[in-house]
Amino acid sequence: MKLLALMFVCLMFAGQAEAHTVFAPAGKTLKVHWAVLQAKPGKMQEMAAISARTVAKYTPNESGSYSLYGGIDAKNPDLMRILEIYEDEAAYQVHRDSEGFKAFITEREPILESLKILPVDAIVLEQKKQGTGKCVMMNLIEVKPEYLEEFKALTVQEFSRAVAEEAEVLVMFATSEQGDRQNFIHTLEVYADDEAMQKYLRSEKYESFRKKADTMTESRKEVSNNPANVTLSSKGLHLSPDGQELSAFPLGQPNNAYAQYFDGQSYLAPLSLEQVGIFNVTFEPGCRNHWHIHHAEKGGGQILVCVAGRGYYQEWGKPARELHPGDVVNIPANVKHWHGAAKDSWFQHLAVEVGGEGTSNEWCEAVDPEEYALLK
Repeated sequence: MKLLALMFVCLMFAGQAEAHTVFAPAGKTLKVHWAVLQAKPGKMQEMAAISARTVAKYTPNESGSYSLYGGIDAKNPDLMRILEIYEDEAAYQVHRDSEGFKAFITEREPILESLKILPVDAIVLEQKKQGTGKCVMMNLIEVKPEYLEEFKALTVQEFSRAVAEEAEVLVMFATSEQGDRQNFIHTLEVYADDEAMQKYLRSEKYESFRKKADTMTESRKEVSNNPANVTLSSKGLHLSPDGQELSAFPLGQPNNAYAQYFDGQSYLAPLSLEQVGIFNVTFEPGCRNHWHIHHAEKGGGQILVCVAGRGYYQEWGKPARELHPGDVVNIPANVKHWHGAAKDSWFQHLAVEVGGEGTSNEWCEAVDPEEYALLK
């Protein structure tokens, strides 16, 4: 029954390569923030025109300036919100030091009422590779703290699905505030037009998502924006730095919550949180997790379905098994093991959580680097 559910998920995503994740290459950390600009009464259009002839001319040539998407508040036309994403802090400084940005600061000064920069952490950054959206929607969501991680996983799942499956859903970004306000979530959504947005919001899958999400939230504030022309940037969409194409499944976000149990960078994308948990796990070349055990008193364990690249699986006391797309690994409960990428290849597998009683995970020591180095 679990394999049938997995086959359904595979068929659902098969051939859908339109969704792309914005992320920084290995060794770099995305810099993400919201810029909220308040113009003096009636001056926002003038400020937008200044930006178009200054910043807009330089940003396309800044390789580390991934995207600057935003909109003008429909209820307050003197207020603009922009979600800015840069490859890292250094890329942001390149942007700030550009002639265009300096000119923008100088020319906007007489008409700028206020500016607020809100640093945030990325939860999910999914978009089409190209296109132009005319409808921009934003949300501010206060999540009940005890449901924060569950809410994030649910949002990653739905936002990734929507961009992959819905032709006119172009951008689905979600970010969380930092510090003691991590449960305040800001979203930015870009659609082909208003009709496309309404179609998505009326869809059965979105309604199912909202029904679950609303049980986890204290409040939700929707922000409609004036019609816009948001042209998508393809920067930051490199699925792998070496150009190797991965599967059609979403890459997800850096697996920071479990980074201490991995050697190298991994990424995690939840595909199913119902009936059976299914997660797409991506390993950069040389990345592997530590030895670990899926404990269970009854049932339990895990199933790996390899979907891209080349990797390895090894049980304690046994030789490592080389893995390729199409291979399936059935991991019994209470067996010590590890899995990850080959030294020279990215690797992706779907991790299927097998239900059981008295289940828990135990993380053990790292894989011996000398033994790993001996693998071909």
